[in-house]
Amino acid sequence: MELTIEQALQQGVAAHNSGNLQEAERVYQAILRSQPKHPDASHNLGLITISVNQIEAALPLFKTALDVNPTIEQFWLSYIDALVKNNQLRDAKQAIKKAKKKGFNAKKLETLLSQSKVKADTKEPSQEQLSSLMEHYQNGRFGDAEELAISITEQFPKHQLSWKVLGAIFGQTGRQSESVNANRKAVALSPQDAEAHSNLGNTLKELGRLDEAEASYRQAIALKPDFAEAHYNFGNTLQELGRLDEAEASYTEAIALSPQDAEAHSNLGNTLKELGRLDEAEASYRQAIALKPDFAVTHSNLGVTLKELGRLDEAEASYTQAIALKAGYADALMNRWQLLFDKKEFDAALRDIDLCNTEKSRACSLETLYALGRIDEIYKRIEMQAEFDDGNLRMAALSSFISEREKKNTAHEFCRNPQSFIHFSNISSHLEDASTFVTGVIEELNKEETIWEPNGKTTVKGFQTLKHINLFANPSGKMTQLKSIILNELDAYYLKFQNESCSFIKKWPSKKNLNGWYVILKKQGFQNSHIHTSGWLSGVIYLKVVPPLKKDEGAIEFSLNSKNYSDLKSPRLLHQPALGDIVFFPSSLHHRTIPFTTETDRIIVSFDLMPRDAKVAKH
Repeated sequence: MELTIEQALQQGVAAHNSGNLQEAERVYQAILRSQPKHPDASHNLGLITISVNQIEAALPLFKTALDVNPTIEQFWLSYIDALVKNNQLRDAKQAIKKAKKKGFNAKKLETLLSQSKVKADTKEPSQEQLSSLMEHYQNGRFGDAEELAISITEQFPKHQLSWKVLGAIFGQTGRQSESVNANRKAVALSPQDAEAHSNLGNTLKELGRLDEAEASYRQAIALKPDFAEAHYNFGNTLQELGRLDEAEASYTEAIALSPQDAEAHSNLGNTLKELGRLDEAEASYRQAIALKPDFAVTHSNLGVTLKELGRLDEAEASYTQAIALKAGYADALMNRWQLLFDKKEFDAALRDIDLCNTEKSRACSLETLYALGRIDEIYKRIEMQAEFDDGNLRMAALSSFISEREKKNTAHEFCRNPQSFIHFSNISSHLEDASTFVTGVIEELNKEETIWEPNGKTTVKGFQTLKHINLFANPSGKMTQLKSIILNELDAYYLKFQNESCSFIKKWPSKKNLNGWYVILKKQGFQNSHIHTSGWLSGVIYLKVVPPLKKDEGAIEFSLNSKNYSDLKSPRLLHQPALGDIVFFPSSLHHRTIPFTTETDRIIVSFDLMPRDAKVAKH
């Protein structure tokens, strides 16, 4: 049924209020095509036009609204404000006089007049400059946009939009620290601009400054409660901080304001999954996929959820769909791969097709096949993928397990027998007074921010540093010394195993790029069995240990088993750590902590030596 003009207007206003300006603009323009002088549609379209600094285009819209209905005070206020912003001060004063004669609020009009006097003394960039700036930015010409934005900020340092765009440019080009400064300037110049606060929050989050990001998002939402994007990004921050109940509330609010946001549904699913509410998580993932059928990561996450629900065939189907969608990310990529393949340039073709899959979804497919008992297919898939999955540590871990269980090697060569590559040492072999040094390290670590039982991690009944913190990125004091000890021990480790033929040694990282964190376990604390999928070699340094009590309490256990595949006959190795112990092992080796009953702390520093030339990943 066709909408009436009044119904269409209500629809446009609802979209406008929810921040969906594109939809609101479409509705207002449709109304004006039917009734070219409709006052409310003209006025509201003018508001949208002026919000993107197209003041000259907004003026005739406001004028039309006034001509048709001069009895609406807001029409006068919007028109006069636009005149002031466009430096048409004489016309603004004349309009103020007319509005006064019609009996409108003198105080409001005098405020506009005083603003016009300030405006007369304030230089601003031309509309042409601003239009050019936005055109450069919106079309991805960031170099031109940056040059113009800097020029405008130098000429007109109090013009907020240019700082706002400059912050966005810095963010788009990976210069987050510069982006923070520009966004802070934009906020200072316009403290009531919710979008500016949100932009600042986005940049702070990228830098891992989550508490500051939270404050910015809260301010954005306080200024604009219906700001769906800010609610969504706030939810992402809360999720990263491990505050899952609050994250759920933020995602729910974002969805209420923007029901078609597939990302919000998907991230709500992630939060519900972490909360153990698997049926609700499945529903959120399916809603995200309904809105965005090619949402590869959501298909993969749905697979994880279905597997935890015991629906293995459906899980495998979801993983397969995720892989297929990754391959179809870009038609151009697939077409190039086909061309290279036809030309028999197979190495180049292989690199292209590798971009179409994810390590996680390929390995998770194998885990699902194991659960289904399809062992022969696992061997075949590993053989097909062996060359380009050599550094896939999930696959390496499963391959080691399968090889041991079946007494038959797979084609995966990362580290077939990882338990033989475990290495033990102690800080005392590097320092005379190891005990005093360890005490100093603990004092420094106490200043780091930690979180109780962090979301998505293996720590139970314990604290762990936030995932954006890398203890060895810019160490100082005792941590600098500890890093030096680790680096020296790594040299000794490589010399010890340098003649081994596995990829773990043959492709040893060319840079000693460390990612470090620390864990404090309390009474009954432990870490579940896990591997470090983004690492190469992993290590643990023991700063405080617990009594074993003849039950191996507090010990580290190495095994080929995981929660998704295990065998009672699979070999395991236990190590009861002493104070200052250093333990190195391949990152593909499963390990866990035995819970302890002593009323004390068990404190460790853990680290990953990252793969060759890799960026430090979040642990």
